[in-house]
Amino acid sequence: MEILRLAQSKRNIISLNMDLERDMQRIDEANQELLLKIQEREDEIQRLESEVTQTGDLAEDEEWEKENCTTMERETALQEMEEETARLERKNETLVHSITELHRKLTRKSQKKTKYEQNNLDGTPEESKAKLQQLEASCVDQEKELAKVMEDYAFVAQLCEDQALCIKKYQETLRKIEEELETRFLEREV
Repeated sequence: MEILRLAQSKRNIISLNMDLERDMQRIDEANQELLLKIQEREDEIQRLESEVTQTGDLAEDEEWEKENCTTMERETALQEMEEETARLERKNETLVHSITELHRKLTRKSQKKTKYEQNNLDGTPEESKAKLQQLEASCVDQEKELAKVMEDYAFVAQLCEDQALCIKKYQETLRKIEEELETRFLEREV
């Protein structure tokens, strides 16, 4: 009896295998048909792309060329602005260095004059008063010179900030234009 059940199970397995093979064969045939359709679609897409490329509108090409030229001009202007900014930054560094040097010199002169005046306290009150007035005038001149340098520094720093803002705005505009051009180019290709 066990043998009969095993024989029946074997027949069932063989039958299932045959059904499975038939199903797999049908799936293979369906896959082949799908692959053929996919290949046909790809060929059609390539043909259409080729037609679009070959029959591109001359006006669109001219417009593209004008926009490309405009973009190149803007990039050139951006480069010039960056060079100007670099020049202003160098000038700014020079001014900072000059201010530091001037401050150092003023401090040194002030210390020297103070020592000199301490050594010359033996003079008359009138001489001391005259020397004090000279020192005060010298300090006022030095303060004016320092104020002028600080004003120049502030002006150049403001110019640098303005240039940086202009460059940032210009770069943003340029990025938007490039995105537009890329979008138009992609639309044209489609």
